[in-house]
Amino acid sequence: MDLLYVDNPPGFQILHCLEASTQGGESLFSDALRAVDKVAKLRPEYYATLENFPVTYKYHNNRQTDDLLKKPSIKAVNWSPPFQAPFLVNTGGGTFKGPYPYYSQEQSDDVAAFRTYIEAIRFFKMQLEMDHAILEKKLEPGTAVIFNNRRIVHARRAFENQAGERWLRGAYIDTDVFRSRLRVLEAESH
Repeated sequence: MDLLYVDNPPGFQILHCLEASTQGGESLFSDALRAVDKVAKLRPEYYATLENFPVTYKYHNNRQTDDLLKKPSIKAVNWSPPFQAPFLVNTGGGTFKGPYPYYSQEQSDDVAAFRTYIEAIRFFKMQLEMDHAILEKKLEPGTAVIFNNRRIVHARRAFENQAGERWLRGAYIDTDVFRSRLRVLEAESH
């Protein structure tokens, strides 16, 4: 999932393979909403935690910095560990006064809630990474994949960059733009 640190993350992502002459580099895809559904069925208390625990995302590169506090709602999934900002939890000395105070209760409540969140997110990650939950595909030059950026998580296997090249070009499509165009095309086809 890309660009979760912006107010309106893109709804769809396109990855177009331009070159793939290296060993390795297979693309991996997993359905985050399926994983959430598994969590809800198997561990409803973890589902409640994932639904209610706020998570901050951060991006800092050159002169651009974005911080965004995501108030959870499981209509879409926000899962992007490389861009997740540090958690701000009261670990002692009263209420935490940081930029994103998650809780205003006693230290023990903050620490307990954070520990429960860590257990829940580990269980969610386990559901995402089960072998049967992953689609693995080596993209060939000229191949493009399009997927829901708010539902599908993606990664890649390691690749050998000493011999050959691997080059993917990415693009994003806003969900509203996609749906609008789809409605127009459906109307024109009737």
